Parts: sequence; C-alpha cells; structure tokens
Amino acid sequence: MDDPLAPFWNARGIALVGASAQPVKLSYGVLQNLVRSGYPGRIYPVNPRGGEILGLPVYRSLAEVPDPVDLAILMVPAEQSVAALEACGRRGIRAAILVASGFAERGGEGREREEALRAIARRYGLRFIGPNAVGLIDTRIPLNTTFIHRMPEPGPVGLVSHSGAVCGGLLDWGAAAGIGFSRVISLGNQADIDLADALLSLMADPFTQVVAAYVEGIRDGRRFLEAARRVSERKPLVILRAGRTPEGARAVASHTGALALPERIFRAVARAVGAIVVDSLEALMDAALALAMQPPPPGPRAVILTNAGGRRRSGRITWPAPGFSSLRSQKTLRKPSGRSRRLRLSPGTRWI
Repeated sequence: MDDPLAPFWNARGIALVGASAQPVKLSYGVLQNLVRSGYPGRIYPVNPRGGEILGLPVYRSLAEVPDPVDLAILMVPAEQSVAALEACGRRGIRAAILVASGFAERGGEGREREEALRAIARRYGLRFIGPNAVGLIDTRIPLNTTFIHRMPEPGPVGLVSHSGAVCGGLLDWGAAAGIGFSRVISLGNQADIDLADALLSLMADPFTQVVAAYVEGIRDGRRFLEAARRVSERKPLVILRAGRTPEGARAVASHTGALALPERIFRAVARAVGAIVVDSLEALMDAALALAMQPPPPGPRAVILTNAGGRRRSGRITWPAPGFSSLRSQKTLRKPSGRSRRLRLSPGTRWI
C-alpha cells in the first residue's frame, strides 16, 4: 500500500535549517525532540555561525551537510523560506517541513510566496509539509520533528490536524487520559502535502487503527472524498471540522488561509464516504478511543445504560443522534454471561 509521506517517515538523515543554541528558540526545541525521540537516522543542525548544539556539529549551509540527508526542517522566517527550499532542491533533498507562518493566511505577498514554494517543489520533484506547520510524529520509528513539548506514548490513534496548537492540546489530553498515538501529522497551510495525502498515509500505517482528523479547509474536494472513502473502507475515520459558522470560517481563513465549505454540504459528503463527523474536540478523541477499542456498530439501534433516571433524561436532550434510533429502556438488567463483553458502569450500579 503506497504511503504519500514515505519520504518523510523513511528519511535516513534530517537537516534542521535555522538551528539555534538558545533554549528559548523553537528550533532548539525541535532539535531537542529529534534527539530525545530516539530517531535512528543522522541529525544535521544547520546555521551560518557553525559550532555545536546538543553535542552535534553545526553545518554552515545545506551544501556542507554530508549524506545521507533526505528530509529538511526549515526553521527560518517566511522571507527566507523560498531560498531555503531552493537550496533543498539543489542539495537533492526531496522532502521538507516548513514551520514559519506568513504565507497565504496573510494574503497578498504571502500568497505569492506560497506559490513560489509550489513552483520550486514542482521543479525539483520535492514534496513539502506546510508552511505554518508543526511537523510530524511517529511513535514507532521513533521520530518527532515538532517543538511540542511531549512525545506521546505509542497507541492506536492516528491524528491529522491543520492546527499545530490542536495537535499539542490533544497530545496533552491523550497523556492525561492514557491514550497513545501511532502518528501525528500537522499540515498547516497544506500548500503541497494536503489532507488527502495525510489520510492515505495513516491508512497505510499498520499501527494506526483509527484515524482522527481536525479539518480547517479542503484544497481538493475530489481527492479528499476519494481518500476518505478509501480510509473508511479499512479503518474508522472521525472528523471534526472548524469554520462551521461565518465567524469560524473567517477565523480559519486568517489561521491557515483555508476556505470553509458550508456545514450542511460538508456533513453530507463526509458521511456519504463513510466518515464519522463530530462536533467537538472532546467528541473527536472520545470517538477515536471507542473505535480503537471496538469496531463500529453494525446498525443504527442504540441503548443508553444508566443507574439513574436523571442521567437517562439528560441524555435524551440530544438523543437519538442523527442516524441512530433509540431502543425502549428496560426496567431490569440481567447480568451477562461470562462469555459476554464487559460493560463499564457508573459507580453505584448493581446487577440484579
């Protein structure tokens, strides 16, 4: 099964362009995460000043970096990103992550700069993530190209997000809840690698059991629908979309430059290809965890199991959920046989 992000995951060496020896700089955090993650390949900090950072020699330019180097992380300002990506192409690097903001989300000159990045990528046959992206995590390689302060525990959930801040927040939540991740992909403005590529990468990963996606915009609707359909045929796909209101759409456009579809249209097409659409970050992770522990239900019938009537009535405020029907509640609950699946009940519940 082809993985569009294979050049990123399989990199034998990584160059960090714009590396800093100052612990308060984001590039220092990225280098520290690369080292601490246990990444098995070579790591090459690049900075015109040279020297040494975290015990690693610093190269003054990409041209000085020895082989093998397959991936570049560009931690330079937006104004220098075009030249830095050009240098990657000349050096023979075919995968890059651009962290800086200041591109299509700013309009005008930023949008032109982003188009220049795409032109360089086409000329050299190079793929890049970003700009305005945090990077990638794979807990089995292991690999952490981000400046997020924690490396998640290995687990069944593959996460893709346009927002790096959402990635960090969900990793914190997962750590507190004891939930592990297989891969984490931050897309940023998705000027090249887009949501469809990320979904297919998570589908190809044998350690990803369920795919969770935080979506701010879709660049190519047809590619997204085809990728979502293929993923849903093999693994559960749970989607939370930002920008569902006019105010939210404006916020999304200012964040990653994305254009949001009307909510009704998005929900209809997403469900048509088998995706599960949720309404909050909490629901995104709850659904991902539940689907990682058991398969999706085969039919629309559901029952609310509770030890008190108030909880049942509060649940019915929003239940049945779209696509489900409610079964009539029973006055008694018989204890299941030893071969039945265990049920987790709230404190105070007793079998009769």
